[in-house]
Amino acid sequence: MDEVTTLCGPGEMIDVIATERGIAINPRRQDLIDAVKGSTLPIRPFEEIKKEVERICGGKPRRPKRRERPVAVVKWVDGTVLDTVWQVL
Repeated sequence: MDEVTTLCGPGEMIDVIATERGIAINPRRQDLIDAVKGSTLPIRPFEEIKKEVERICGGKPRRPKRRERPVAVVKWVDGTVLDTVWQVL
């Protein structure tokens, strides 16, 4: 998705996303990109994986409709509130 509804950690803290369609490395982590060059790992740009999944699934997913009732609060390790999880329809 282009935008998520719940945060579990700051985006800049995400280095790698591993899926059944391939492994996407955060472009800010050139050290990781360099470390896997020449390997047989299925490294692919995130945008490429996203396009493939949207094609397989018939397009972009719809944004979920949410209710006004919170069901959880996500906190970072220091206790900072990152997000609220809302009940969906």
